[in-house]
Amino acid sequence: MKALEAIRTIKDLLASQNIEEPAAKAKVIVSAVCGDDITTDVSDSSWSKVMRMAGRAGKGEPVEYITGKAYFRYLELAVTPDVLIPRKETELVAGAAIELIQKLGYSTALDMCTGSGCIAISLAAETQAKVQAADISGSALKIAKANAERNNADIKLIESDMFENICGTYDIIVCNPPYISAGEYEKLSGSVREFEPELALKSGDGLIFYRTLADKAAEYLNSGGAIVLEIGAGQAEDAADLLKNGGFADIEIKKDYQGRDRIILAYKRKLNNV
Repeated sequence: MKALEAIRTIKDLLASQNIEEPAAKAKVIVSAVCGDDITTDVSDSSWSKVMRMAGRAGKGEPVEYITGKAYFRYLELAVTPDVLIPRKETELVAGAAIELIQKLGYSTALDMCTGSGCIAISLAAETQAKVQAADISGSALKIAKANAERNNADIKLIESDMFENICGTYDIIVCNPPYISAGEYEKLSGSVREFEPELALKSGDGLIFYRTLADKAAEYLNSGGAIVLEIGAGQAEDAADLLKNGGFADIEIKKDYQGRDRIILAYKRKLNNV
């Protein structure tokens, strides 16, 4: 059997189990075992491994956890169920922060709720800024450390419940916090609820972390500093109001690939601003 035939077989298998995007997932699984050459012969041992992986995918497990790899901007990242799988929308958050760093000459950055480290590593790899990354999960920080080393990124990692163990100030703070409300969480697909870390997704009414960021972030920003946040559907107005009350101005909302409000950007208000 050639790799191309294996892809077709796994695609049909996943489709019969009503798995979304069966062709793409079949290609990922077969490539993870056999490489990218579709003319490669698939050995018996390789086919057994492919079938085991396909069996996991057939139960709804994300292929990123099955293969242990995810891709984000220019990075290849290790992922486990200890961290959220990086989303395409979050690439836009990283991109907005990178653009600000380059445009305004920011030299220090903090990535909160770093998870796999995807944002922090992107900032370190694509700018000259000194980057620190924080997360409440020690397990997540181990993954972020491995990913930083894999991508030759120099970042400092801090185990911290939001600002609890954060010292000093920064030019920019970036955060993709948990923002799924309890009600919304129950409506997520099984592949998300059953396999991805609840800690990285669920957040009371969805605004808990934005309240903390609005209350505390300005204290940790240098004059002229900025904050860049990922937000969930319908949260733009509430998040903007929280930031206004927390000492931020010039608030801008950016949309994602689907035209949904996804990023909120704001600057620390100057003392003489009203």
